[in-house]
Amino acid sequence: VNPWSKTGGLAMVAGSYGYEFAMRGHRTMVVSPRYAAYDGAHYVGYAKIWLDGREHEVQFFHLYQDLGDGNGTDYIFVGHDCFRRGGLYCDPHTGKEYLDNLFRFSLLTVAALEAPLILNIRGQTFGQDVLFIANDWQTGLLPVYHLYKYRRNNTYRNSRCVFVIHNIGYQGKYRLSKFPIDSYLGLPPDAIDLLQGEDLNLGDDCMNLMSAAILASDRVLTVSPNYAAEIQSPEGGQGLHEILQQKGHQQRMAGILNGIADEWSPKTDPHIPTNYSLRNFDEGKALCKKELQRSLGLHEDPGAALIGFCGRLCYQKGVHLITQIIPWLLTYESSGVLGRVQVILMGKGEDTYANQLSDAENHNKGRVCGYVGFDPK
Repeated sequence: VNPWSKTGGLAMVAGSYGYEFAMRGHRTMVVSPRYAAYDGAHYVGYAKIWLDGREHEVQFFHLYQDLGDGNGTDYIFVGHDCFRRGGLYCDPHTGKEYLDNLFRFSLLTVAALEAPLILNIRGQTFGQDVLFIANDWQTGLLPVYHLYKYRRNNTYRNSRCVFVIHNIGYQGKYRLSKFPIDSYLGLPPDAIDLLQGEDLNLGDDCMNLMSAAILASDRVLTVSPNYAAEIQSPEGGQGLHEILQQKGHQQRMAGILNGIADEWSPKTDPHIPTNYSLRNFDEGKALCKKELQRSLGLHEDPGAALIGFCGRLCYQKGVHLITQIIPWLLTYESSGVLGRVQVILMGKGEDTYANQLSDAENHNKGRVCGYVGFDPK
């Protein structure tokens, strides 16, 4: 959750939840792993969670963000040794998923379900009458535990669970034979009705966290109306289109278009060289472009068409399509459309695409900047 941990747009959206719900008068809690020691977050309690055949203790750290007018958000960071690593989901040195990710995020989801029940936050617990919003495969087990571990035992009877799909390309698939749902996850055998998945490599020996979340949740949301329609099609559903169509027919699925945060206004943005508005748009943007070119080692050419990409470096984002056409973009030709072009690429992810960014910059100094990482400024 932004600004404490971030690999992409999900962190920005999660940070916006904390602000928008609280500003509308809702008592709001945001739960995230404690990937590092965060300033201002203080220990407020612990929980014992059964997983992988034994109990594990997690610690809860609390930070209150006062938003004024009596509104504010409680941030809860779940502490456990499994979260304190160089990367959030993947090993930054290999680019591969951590082998114990199922354990890590199962632990997180149960901790998130325990937090409203047991943590005395500013004088009281949140209690049972709550709405859970789970995001992507990492929290895909939350609706499942919510249904089988809590509701079946007369806890959270009046609560509801919404599952938000930000990227259907990552579904959280694991071998059922390696991670049995009863002895490993602590779920009853009939939870297989939701968790059973299929995969080209795993076959029927597949647990699919995202499909389970879709089936178990009360509502499914995604990041735009167009994406909601796309993932209900065979081409865009990545094998989950049929269960998403069922949610749609039940009127339990929708897309909400992501907005642009207020801080991106060039009139007030403190991170750009000069602020500007409609009144002085041409001059202000030209100065910002010049400083951007200078800071990134590009030729300071006011007439160059500046093309930018920021996103995860993976096949799904189409990074390879951009790097393949860079020579074409930079080649001058008679129409004057191509050639006077500069390209900025920023992101992190798979080593293959990170190397492509570096190569593109090294072979086109002054015209291409390939930045491996994320820098919001």
